[in-house]
Amino acid sequence: MAEYVDAFVTAYDRFWAPYPERMGEAWLRLHAHVAPGSERSLLDVGCGTGIVAARFAAAGYRVVGVDISEAMIDRARERLAGTDAVLIAADAADFEVPRPCAFAVSTYDVLNHVGDIDRVRAYLRCVHRAVAPGGWFGFDMSTTRGLLADVPPVARQDGTVSVEVARGPLDGDRRPLHVTGQLRTEDGRTAPFTTTITNTAHPVADVLSALAEAGWATSHVAAIDDLLTPVPDPEALPRVAVVARRD
Repeated sequence: MAEYVDAFVTAYDRFWAPYPERMGEAWLRLHAHVAPGSERSLLDVGCGTGIVAARFAAAGYRVVGVDISEAMIDRARERLAGTDAVLIAADAADFEVPRPCAFAVSTYDVLNHVGDIDRVRAYLRCVHRAVAPGGWFGFDMSTTRGLLADVPPVARQDGTVSVEVARGPLDGDRRPLHVTGQLRTEDGRTAPFTTTITNTAHPVADVLSALAEAGWATSHVAAIDDLLTPVPDPEALPRVAVVARRD
């Protein structure tokens, strides 16, 4: 998993925010549907800058956020200032929470960022321990099809930050995403930054097997824009959501 620098965190908030904003609303609707009347508490694993967590906090949830990046957690603290959110800098496969939550989410392919299948198993077990009995877990992931797709480089900029994103070649089951850019500081200077995000492809069937091994009782795989309806062939989609319940 990448350790993101401060400048990339600013770029993330400027250019990557629409997807977690959309998923925050979708996860809220999902939890209201599958667990009406349950305790309002959320564990956001790989919370990034706190976009999803802030949406749940605004809806009255007790929020715990976990992210490996200190820079991301610092930005999340700014975003969630004035709430009682607990934000923890820790590995998604090795963390503890003050008390279990009723609902856990991971947004923007955290599972692909974790590493090999043994690390994925540790991640799923760790989340299982942090969710209360009867609680739910929703996460999205890029499928092998999604990571194999050739995506042209993307360049974005505004008055403060510019960024270029390009996929590297597939190396076995891993594919790097190279991010370079510049942040304009308050005194007018520019600070360059670079980071590489490594994504690991996991067959959906292997992830579902790992879920069962970790103790998750039921699960279904859905399209991102319809979290409640199982899809017959998840591998045909570039990205899917997985919904699981803890007994």
